[in-house]
Amino acid sequence: MLLVFSIETGWAQSIRDTIRIREVSVFGQRKAEEAGVMQTKVDTLVLKALQSLDISELLSAHSPVFIKSYGRGSAASASFRGTASSHTQVVWNGMAVNSPMRGDVDFSMLPVSFIDDMELLHGGSSLAAGSGALGGSILIENKADWSNRLNIRYSQTLESFRTYKEFIRVMAGTEKFQSKTRLFSDRSENDFPYYNYGVLPQRDAVQKNAGYKKQGLLQEFYGRLGRKHFVSLKGWFYKSERDLPQLMSFEGANRAETQNDQNLRLVADWKWYSEKHQLKMMAGFSNNQLGYFRSSTEANFVNFDSDSRENVFTHQTKFDWKPGEKLSFQWSLNNTFSKVEIYDRAQQTGYNESRFESSLLNSARALLSKKLAASFLFRTELYDGKLIAFIPSLGIDYDFDKTSGLKINLSRNYHKPNLNDLYWLPGGNPDLKPEDGFSSDVALQKKWTQNESDFDFKLTGFASLIDDWIIWRPAANGAYYWEAANLKKVFSRGLEFSSSWRYHPTDQLKLAVNANYSFTRSTNENAVESIDESRGKQLIYIPKHKGNVFAQLDYRNYYVKASAPFTGKRYTTSDNNESAFEEVLTPYWLVHVTAGKKFLLKWFAADASLRVENIFDTDYMAVLWRPMPGRYYSFNLQLEWKR
Repeated sequence: MLLVFSIETGWAQSIRDTIRIREVSVFGQRKAEEAGVMQTKVDTLVLKALQSLDISELLSAHSPVFIKSYGRGSAASASFRGTASSHTQVVWNGMAVNSPMRGDVDFSMLPVSFIDDMELLHGGSSLAAGSGALGGSILIENKADWSNRLNIRYSQTLESFRTYKEFIRVMAGTEKFQSKTRLFSDRSENDFPYYNYGVLPQRDAVQKNAGYKKQGLLQEFYGRLGRKHFVSLKGWFYKSERDLPQLMSFEGANRAETQNDQNLRLVADWKWYSEKHQLKMMAGFSNNQLGYFRSSTEANFVNFDSDSRENVFTHQTKFDWKPGEKLSFQWSLNNTFSKVEIYDRAQQTGYNESRFESSLLNSARALLSKKLAASFLFRTELYDGKLIAFIPSLGIDYDFDKTSGLKINLSRNYHKPNLNDLYWLPGGNPDLKPEDGFSSDVALQKKWTQNESDFDFKLTGFASLIDDWIIWRPAANGAYYWEAANLKKVFSRGLEFSSSWRYHPTDQLKLAVNANYSFTRSTNENAVESIDESRGKQLIYIPKHKGNVFAQLDYRNYYVKASAPFTGKRYTTSDNNESAFEEVLTPYWLVHVTAGKKFLLKWFAADASLRVENIFDTDYMAVLWRPMPGRYYSFNLQLEWKR
């Protein structure tokens, strides 16, 4: 009997030691500022894992954005939803960095190691960041880590084709002052082998005259002036020297062709916070220089020897007022002055022009109920003495329940001609009208958690109609040059799908899978069918199908990552001709695999990894007659010391 009572006493004691409580669900309250906003936020863990790459490679593998790359280390541009590269706006810490001369951005010159946060705004949602982004905007931010005392990170990458990359970051500071310094270097002979089927007889070849050198410096200072005032100063310097290889189809004598770029960007801002208000003032300066040279080696004849210089001054004042949890307002005024000087010594042509732009944003956002939120904004733009008074955007969010919802966005947008379109000699057209468009987006999203898994799915349908699309065509007077004109009405429509799955059964085992897919139909609608065979045809270099899958498995301090971007068929002629005399770029699916191990100590950490690019040795072209490498390898070692 004593034995039985002792067992029952012990069991009762175990019950008293274990307190069982009911499940508690925690949900974040909806932000009125995000009502109807179609956005994609790049995971900061992805940014950290891809430090040795440039942003073009990041976007290709982790977003529905199509990247048009001229080859390894060469120029790369982005296309949202079937629009042109100039219709993608890039904003760095509040300052637009698109070239006023060309209107686009070379993403191969933006290293991932130079950014802390990145967000994509799709379609009309881009109006919140600025006008002109008919396809979308890419927002890049640098941020302070106020908990940091001292942190040093060094990264060394050894890659095929005699490629060497180095990166170092030094962060130091206190609770009131932070400094962050980053240095980057990337150099390569870029002499990869390929099979040349652009000439007869077809044969194995090695790419020549394709080497490059890239160096960059980013310096940031952050300061806290009391509890409500914050100041920062950021300086970006980047330089690249690139040899440009000949086309696969070129059979003449070797020639010298180079492009040298140099960028200096400065941004200073001041922020003031209170319980219901926020005031921010930003001033920025950008200086871009581009030198292009080409000569025929045989006769030593110089074809082009041009020098381009861009100076851009920008200022922004932004005021936010949040009278309550359910209502917020924002006003923003942007002023930009751009000056471009171009001169080609060989052709003896060029221009010297400037432009002043001013933009006023008014926006209101409200939580109308527990399930419904709405936002409305409009911009007023002034450029070259032309006023565009009303550029609106309306967004609506509706929650079906706590895990799923609907987003709707309707907007108007426009894109002004860049300075080359207006003043390039010969062919520029000072009478060009801005491209004017309307767009709509509808998105369904669902998030939920089940056991040890987190799921996130999003499906978006979009459509936009753009009038006065600017194209360059052969001169109407029969001259040898091309000229800019407002000719096309472009109709872009399609679907975007994104999903993610996070599985974490234990602290030591984690699995993450992300997938993106986009279907884009982008066609010219106003051509006379009997004369212009491009009517109703897909725009050149715009794939109908674009997707990617990324998976990462972590077990203790080991990890394996696989990335598989897919690009569909692209046409290189406006009539989409697929005859034997016209080239169509075939679809390709690349697979990249990385395996590595982390070594963690109290003050020190190391990460060693091996990456195999294009593991199945796929033969493909991203741009007609531009060779791309097959399988190649890279080894990366990261060292980090912090206190």
